[in-house]
Amino acid sequence: MAEAPRPARGEAVRRALAAEIERLASELRGPIGTIDDALASLASGDGLPPGLEPDVLFAGGVPRIRPVLVVLASRSTANQGEADASAAAEVAYAAELLHTAIRLHDVALGRQHGRRRRAARRVLGGAAHWLGAHHVTLRALELARRAPAPDVLGDALDALREVSEGQALGEQLRARPASAPDAVQLAEGYTGAVFAFACRAGGRLGGASRTAVTGLGRYGRHVGVGVHIAEELAVLERGDDPWLLSSRPTIYPVAWAGERNPEVNVLWRRLQAAPEAKLAEALRIAVRDTGGLQASRELLVGQSWAARKALAGVDDTPAREQLDRIATALGRSA
Repeated sequence: MAEAPRPARGEAVRRALAAEIERLASELRGPIGTIDDALASLASGDGLPPGLEPDVLFAGGVPRIRPVLVVLASRSTANQGEADASAAAEVAYAAELLHTAIRLHDVALGRQHGRRRRAARRVLGGAAHWLGAHHVTLRALELARRAPAPDVLGDALDALREVSEGQALGEQLRARPASAPDAVQLAEGYTGAVFAFACRAGGRLGGASRTAVTGLGRYGRHVGVGVHIAEELAVLERGDDPWLLSSRPTIYPVAWAGERNPEVNVLWRRLQAAPEAKLAEALRIAVRDTGGLQASRELLVGQSWAARKALAGVDDTPAREQLDRIATALGRSA
């Protein structure tokens, strides 16, 4: 049975999460202020590789969620003093650069003279040689290496390995239909890997136990997957940017629906070949009628619950409660 039309849940989740992050940021004035100063320096181009336009780091606004996760994770251990704010700022900086490297890699894919490649050149100010050198990734590793907790560098390398695996999967999915597990794996290897890094590294800065660091990493991964799915839902439900929708190798609601309705896969391939508003609307309706939107909302709730469970091994501190609030906000509006 076709599901009845409902409000755009993806956008509702994004707004609820953003509101919770802003509330937490206001409660963390000191360390978040330090991180905002670092991000302001980043926006001016300080320390960035030659040829990179700083604006690319701030598409959609000043980043908040990854810095907040780093700070809260660093404060989640009961038997230690407050972690060094400047170290937390550098780790947050590294997480933002990893996030940026993923976005730049994705936007640069495509035919040599295709739209995606031209968009990448606009983003990079024409510095195509910079993209090949992976300077953003190297800069993230340099920052991770300077962290006072030596294992942070290992966490960054683990995140890069997962990102590379996710990018390889994404390339495969441009040649074959994606399954729902493929789409989840892609979310884990993109947003999930970066969020897991932010939480694990923050925990190490605060001197968290191995058990707590593992739990924080799982928490970050589930929150990251949830954020990824919410963004996919928002893009699909909104339907006003077929180019943004078609630029992804797959999205979960399409993959889930495509396993049950071959017409969804046909529409998806057509949209990727010719990003048009009418095709995007036809795809949205087909996904909705097959149940893909509802399945995505259910996955969001599941990721929220799994994130909260992952905090079981983390000390009972105000920071842990605040982390729980973020995960709760992720599932509440789904």
